[in-house]
Amino acid sequence: MANNFNQRCPEMMALLRHSEDSIFFKDMDGRFTLVSEAKARRSAVRWEEMIGKSDFDFLPLEEARKCRDDEIFIMETGKSIVDKEEELTRPDGSQSWISVSKFPWKDLDGEIIGVIGISRDITRRKKLEKHILRMLCIATHDMRSPIVSIASTIKLLARGRFGQVSESVQQTLNDVFNRMIKLEKIVGEYLTKSSVMNSSEIGRKETLDLREDIIDPILGEFSQEIERGEIQIDNRLGGIPGDKIFVSANKNWLGIVYRNLLSNAIRYTPKGGTIAYGFEDIGNMYRLNVFNNGQPIPAEKRKSIFEMFDSEFSSGVGLPVIRELVRRHGGDLWCEESPGGHPNFVFTLPKE
Repeated sequence: MANNFNQRCPEMMALLRHSEDSIFFKDMDGRFTLVSEAKARRSAVRWEEMIGKSDFDFLPLEEARKCRDDEIFIMETGKSIVDKEEELTRPDGSQSWISVSKFPWKDLDGEIIGVIGISRDITRRKKLEKHILRMLCIATHDMRSPIVSIASTIKLLARGRFGQVSESVQQTLNDVFNRMIKLEKIVGEYLTKSSVMNSSEIGRKETLDLREDIIDPILGEFSQEIERGEIQIDNRLGGIPGDKIFVSANKNWLGIVYRNLLSNAIRYTPKGGTIAYGFEDIGNMYRLNVFNNGQPIPAEKRKSIFEMFDSEFSSGVGLPVIRELVRRHGGDLWCEESPGGHPNFVFTLPKE
């Protein structure tokens, strides 16, 4: 088949020969019919030696099964998988990271006849991200103690332990103390975020009342910002019901998820705008969301905003981290367009 293809489409063969990306075509049985030389080189063989073989000939069994499951999903649904990050074991035993996209391969009649894929080695980027997160972890850890110490001293000053102060000075000191406590909480969150991204373990889970333990306290933290922005809290997308909703989750992690989503919603909601947080029971999962009526997020950005350091206006750490937190709980997080085109961040959590 490769020789026939070479005669019919020399441009494609030139691409497969010279591209540094791993490009491949597979039939319905998962066998390679065409591959780029870069793909073969990373598999430690010549490209001709890959034709007619499958991932099971080149990858450990569990990794090959995952690849095959993705391809069966694509062929059965006709849907693509875009920019999925995977860790692979090379023939020499070394580990590497790739970003892979796979699409249904169709014939001229529109019938699916296999899968087309392209992947790029992102090992260097992943190592750099891990190094940055490690440095962030060290920095936030070292900052936390001085902040707590300063806040404690300010509290003592406000109480007159170092001499009486006027009422106006006391109010100012109390305001500074509250700001320091908020700063300490932010630093603590960054410490948690950086620790999460450097670890594969999930924190301790407990049974939580979603409204009482998570949402209401966080809305209280942002009460001043909500008031200044004249923001309305709405339940247009399915509000949290009045009775208790119990979820099994790590309290600190779930708090970080909601705090990040609500903070972003407040930041991007115009004055007098609306924020909604919602709930839906979908069997063995809860479907939750945070909506704001700010500017729409373009369709092409709804995936990239979850990539580390992608943001133009912040650290670019928040969304990738909270998606990882949700995934470690057994759910997922994504951004979808709501009626009117406004941003709607949706995530799922298992009930148990």
